[in-house]
Amino acid sequence: MSEHPSEARPAKAAPVAPRVRDLARQAMEKIEMLGLEPTPQVYELWFRYFQGDPEIKSAIDAHPSVLDEAACHKFYKRFLSETARADAIRTISDHIQQAISDLAGTIDSVKSMTSDYGGSLNDVSEKIKNAETLEELADAVSSIVEDTRMMLEKNQNLEYELTSSSTQVAELKKNLDNVKKEALTDGLTNLSNRKAFDKQIRDWISDADAGGGALCLLMIDIDHFKKFNDTYGHQVGDQVLRLVARTLTDGIKGGDFAARFGGEEFAIIFPNTPLSGAERVADSLRRAVENKEVVNKNNNKTLGRITLSGGVAEYVKGESVTSFIDRADAALYEAKHTGRNRIKSAK
Repeated sequence: MSEHPSEARPAKAAPVAPRVRDLARQAMEKIEMLGLEPTPQVYELWFRYFQGDPEIKSAIDAHPSVLDEAACHKFYKRFLSETARADAIRTISDHIQQAISDLAGTIDSVKSMTSDYGGSLNDVSEKIKNAETLEELADAVSSIVEDTRMMLEKNQNLEYELTSSSTQVAELKKNLDNVKKEALTDGLTNLSNRKAFDKQIRDWISDADAGGGALCLLMIDIDHFKKFNDTYGHQVGDQVLRLVARTLTDGIKGGDFAARFGGEEFAIIFPNTPLSGAERVADSLRRAVENKEVVNKNNNKTLGRITLSGGVAEYVKGESVTSFIDRADAALYEAKHTGRNRIKSAK
């Protein structure tokens, strides 16, 4: 988050985050410097880059050639477009449909085979009843023995096919679940990502509007993260982000929802929790992070401690998602501007 004093705003206007303006400026300056067309896709790519998206930053920083329109389009399609995941889901779905079709064919074979075997038994039964000599009786018994042997052989083959089909469907379902999960997970911290957060907060606001319990939102930002990142490098910065993510996960209860909101900012949704309860948990998380030392894993050197600033808001029935987030974010800015390493509550 920005550490500059907040600017004067109209009394009733939603606060415009200074950090958002700064990110927008950096993105546009980069686009102009590279001589790119400022299309929505290119703008979003560079906005997310300066926001600190770890996967986008790593890929772009490692890009060996010119960052032209084609390269930016490639990165956008890879990381921001839904096309890649949609294609993966579509491919797996097609395979599942084929497996289901194969399974249906196998079941039809079982029905046909059972029907044929039943017909053979009826024929043999008639032959046995009408047999007048031992030879005719022996032929009838030999016939049913052969039909039974073939039935058992086909049954083994069908059992194998059914087992294979079942295994294939289970594996495809697992792959599909993984793709869907990855679409909602932050690759660096393994927390839920912004897309998952947006869906979850809308769902819980709907519940609250329908008469559910109190709902609170905590917005958290790592203090002086940019300075820390610039001093020790992105790898250590990523380590810090993972440390904070683990601390948040360990410090909340099962019903709460933690997500990486973007860059060094995190969000936690507290369902069925009043403001006082959310404040206690928020301060507990702040203290838990403050008490941890950051150690460079490459040389085991202690790099000091990090702190968090946070803002808590309790949902007001009927307000928009944007208003709810903005109030928590405004409280976060107040925590930043009054000394950091503290939690403030929205008015």
